[in-house]
Amino acid sequence: MAFVCIRRYNTYVPAHISLAKLREAGLEAHLQDEHTVTVDPLLNLAVGGIKLFVPNEQVEAAEKILNELPKTDNIC
Repeated sequence: MAFVCIRRYNTYVPAHISLAKLREAGLEAHLQDEHTVTVDPLLNLAVGGIKLFVPNEQVEAAEKILNELPKTDNIC
């Protein structure tokens, strides 16, 4: 199963809200580089932020759910 990055975040709070909304809807999702950015925020630009991944087959459903959320510091 191939995963695709659909969002990038500066901080962990909006990243976790998005992750929780997707999981609540029954979609598979995970975050990457969350711990790196949280422990050392100066590395945010170096690693490209906290990345939200979903399976390729679930991208459209995930985008629909995330587009209904209020705007955040999403950097993608």
